[in-house]
Amino acid sequence: MWDEVHVREIAKKPVITVDSGRTAEEAAKLMVENNIGGIIVMENEKPVGIVTERDFLKKIIAKDLKPSEIKIKDIMSSPLITIDVDTSIAEAADLMTRKKIRRLAITEKGKIYGIVTQRDIVELTRICGYCKKIIKNRFMIQAGEEPESYVECSCGARYHIECSKTIVYCVYCGRKLVTEVVYPEPSETMSG
Repeated sequence: MWDEVHVREIAKKPVITVDSGRTAEEAAKLMVENNIGGIIVMENEKPVGIVTERDFLKKIIAKDLKPSEIKIKDIMSSPLITIDVDTSIAEAADLMTRKKIRRLAITEKGKIYGIVTQRDIVELTRICGYCKKIIKNRFMIQAGEEPESYVECSCGARYHIECSKTIVYCVYCGRKLVTEVVYPEPSETMSG
C-alpha cells in the first residue's frame, strides 16, 4: 500500500528556511511563528542542513548557551538528507528509520519541494476508537472506492460513522460524539 504512494502527496509546503549566518534565536522565532519543529538551513540559496527542536535542546539549552550568540550553522545537522518527490512513503519511512531521523527534505529537480515527518506518515493509518479497524483514507482505497467517512472527537480520536452512532461518547475522553444513537436489533445481541 505505502509503496504505491509518493511523498509528494503528503509533503508539507512551503518549506520554511533560514540563512546559515542567522542566529539560533532568529531561527527559533521563525519556528515558533510557523509552528514547526524543524527548519531548513540555506547557504548561497542551497539547502545545507536542518535544525530541529532536539538540536536546540542538546546543543544550546543543555550547554547553557545563549541562542542570540550562536549561529545556526554551528548547531545544524548536516548534510541535509533528502529524497525525491517520487519516492514512495514506504521508502521514506525506511530511510528515516535507518538514518534515525524524524524529518526528510523532499526535492524536485534538485530544489526543495517540501518536508515530510514521521508524524505525517504515522497519521496516514488511523483506527476506529471503537471497533479498532483501520479507517480507510484516500491512500488505501481501490479504484472506484470512496474513502471512509469518520467522526473525529475534539481529543483527536476517530470513529467510523456507524461506530460513533453506537457508542455516542468518546472512549478516550468521554465527550459526546453524535446525537443519534443506533441500538442493535434484539437478534443482534447475545440475549436476543
